[in-house]
Amino acid sequence: MQQDKGSAHPDGDVSPDREDRIQDFLARHGGAGSTPRRGERAASGEDGWYEVYAADGHRLRCEWSRIGGREELKFSEVAPRVQSGGQD
Repeated sequence: MQQDKGSAHPDGDVSPDREDRIQDFLARHGGAGSTPRRGERAASGEDGWYEVYAADGHRLRCEWSRIGGREELKFSEVAPRVQSGGQD
């Protein structure tokens, strides 16, 4: 599976531990979804986020910020929203 490693994180910097976390997430949730990844970063380039989507509807969100030489990452796994069917 080919992933766009450079579009979601500044300078195309994707560390091996980040990739390991993504691969583990996808393995646990049935592989990549139809929209594999999206993200944004601030105009300053100092912070942003990206999400990786799994086939079962789960998403892995990474919020990152960079201050000088220090980088902080916060990962969250988000379950798919359950649609209420209005059953009686």
